[in-house]
Amino acid sequence: MQKTVEDINSTKKRFTVEVPADVLEKRITDALRNIGRNARIPGFRPGKAPLSLLEKRYGKEVESDVLEKIIPEYYLKAIKEANVVPVSPPVFENYDFKRREPFRMTFTVEIRPKIEELNYEGIEVTEEEIVVTDQDVEDTLERLKLEKSSYEPVEGEIENDDLVMVDYEVVEEEKKVENQFIKVGSEILPEDISLALKGKKKGDDFEVTADFPEDFANKNFAGKKLTLKGTIKEVKRLKLATIDDDFAKDLGYEDVEKLREAVRESIEKAKRELLENKQKGELIDKLVASHQIDVPEGLFKEELDMLVRGEKQKDPQADEEELREKLKERAEKTVKLNMLLDTIAEKQGIDITNDEVKQKIAELSNSMYITPEHFMKLYLPNEEAMYMFRQNLIREKTLDFIFEKTKRVKKSDNPEEGEKTDE
Repeated sequence: MQKTVEDINSTKKRFTVEVPADVLEKRITDALRNIGRNARIPGFRPGKAPLSLLEKRYGKEVESDVLEKIIPEYYLKAIKEANVVPVSPPVFENYDFKRREPFRMTFTVEIRPKIEELNYEGIEVTEEEIVVTDQDVEDTLERLKLEKSSYEPVEGEIENDDLVMVDYEVVEEEKKVENQFIKVGSEILPEDISLALKGKKKGDDFEVTADFPEDFANKNFAGKKLTLKGTIKEVKRLKLATIDDDFAKDLGYEDVEKLREAVRESIEKAKRELLENKQKGELIDKLVASHQIDVPEGLFKEELDMLVRGEKQKDPQADEEELREKLKERAEKTVKLNMLLDTIAEKQGIDITNDEVKQKIAELSNSMYITPEHFMKLYLPNEEAMYMFRQNLIREKTLDFIFEKTKRVKKSDNPEEGEKTDE
């Protein structure tokens, strides 16, 4: 095999590869003879038909099959000999095939550009004090109290926030609805309905005419003025739990003070995670900005296409061209960051073990309430998906490695006077 390699730019190379004629001829001849062993040709026993006849009958088909195999084979040989690792599939520009002559093919590949001077140690990120106030703790306990509270039947008059079960008829449409729950005072309901129910009791009848807004959740009611006529079947009222030692024990704590301590620790941990995410965002911005990197066109397009697909799934009516323009900068930044992290990972020998991969799959599947096997079937169905999953884990690990080497600068009113703390 002969080859030439041309540097088009820092991220693209052009290969011209020549496969010897005798290699192709042998492959074609062997394939024809293999067909001839079983081919049924009038006038000849299997395996006895002359090669010239086999070539006349099957030559074009065999040539196509041989080229289909030899092109990827010699593509891989060429990039391996040149010690080139493409970052996207090759683009084949030209084929030159004639029987009994060398086969020439030309293709381009994109590569990760060399990043000569890496600067990733001692990057400054803003440190902020983590403060958990008593009010933070009380707000969380209040949410826990509401979660543990329940609606219980009452016999008295209906009040705001009561949950009322009704049977009613939509008079204008002669439509009946049974066992419908209505939360009195809810903002999603026309106010007239709540006013008509307040003060009544279980067993009472009601009738109300109300204007339903255009954006009402029930599209059959939206934008209409309707009369509801019905009967109140049940009234329930929220019975709030009491935050005491029994409440704490139900949640697995010795007493209410131990519960408060656990809540405070949980809030502090959550605030620390939020701060670290914010600091990592700051780190990423500075890391990318401090390196001049040429972006391979193929990687950029692939990332941009993926971002656009994600946005289109959220909003199918979104204009694709506007999305592409809006997401260009983000796509370029992501590609640059990934190339930086890959380069740093190689330099530092950062890798991921199979046990770490299994642990991450277990964490993600647990958070989604599915089994690890089902997670892999949904999100890691093939080798390519698993490779990208591992690669992203290596990048996360590399970012954590860089984050550990940052310098924390305490936040102050005057940025010029920020106090540095090495961690």
